[in-house]
Amino acid sequence: MSILNYLFIGFVCTFLLDYFSHKYRNHPSWRNVPGWNWGARIMFVLAWPLGVILFTYTFLKEHFK
Repeated sequence: MSILNYLFIGFVCTFLLDYFSHKYRNHPSWRNVPGWNWGARIMFVLAWPLGVILFTYTFLKEHFK
């Protein structure tokens, strides 16, 4: 996989997380989620596999509480 593909996937994942966190910001499950800043977005683009794993784990943990 080239670096451009890696970064593109990171941008897509970041966009989706940003979109859903904005769309569901008033939902009870999302009230304790900290806000995004540009530093967090850039770090997520660069480390998106870890971010996706952590997001999925936390989401499923909260969903099946």
